[in-house]
Formats: sequence, C-alpha cells, structure tokens
Amino acid sequence: MAGGKKEYGKAIPMNAISFFGLHIITAGSYIGDVFSQIEGDNYKKLFVKDGLLKGYIMIGDVDKAGIYTSLIREKTPLSEVDFELIFQKPGLMAFTRRERKKYLEVW
Repeated sequence: MAGGKKEYGKAIPMNAISFFGLHIITAGSYIGDVFSQIEGDNYKKLFVKDGLLKGYIMIGDVDKAGIYTSLIREKTPLSEVDFELIFQKPGLMAFTRRERKKYLEVW
C-alpha cells in the first residue's frame, strides 16, 4: 500500500453468509481426513491433513468459527490441542497451557 512489497502469508480463503437466518461460514481447503457432526440444525465438517486443520464448513451455530480460523491461520499442530474437545466444543480449554497463554496475550 505504501509502495513497498510485503507478502502476508496468513491469508486463507473464507466465505460467510446468512441466508434467511441460516448462518454459513467456510474457510481453508477441503482436503484431508473429514470429521463431521450434525447436531439439531447445526452442521460442522473439519478437514485435517498432516496434523493440521486445513479447512472447515459450519452451518447454523457459527459462533466459535474464529477458533478454527486461528488454528488454520497459525498452522497450530493438532498435537498441541485436545482435538476431540476442539471438535465437539471449541474453546480455549482445548489448547495447551502454552497455547492458551499465547492467545490470551494477543486478546
């Protein structure tokens, strides 16, 4: 923007839409092992490859999508999180103490 060249390597493709009250958000790529969950009107699909979250699709409850986006953007190894917990109920408690501290310092 100021005439210099600088590459931002943390950009990921992302889309979000609300259609007649139905919220949909997608991010990343859709390659790798698939983990999906349907709970009532909510649908979630995570894509994992090489120990990293590569992408996701969420329909309905999209409140915690930012946690998944951060995992993709920061290339956080899934070995540093409780994947079962982050898949079922995403939140800071799924991260190791070191990772939680890193995220809390940013916020």
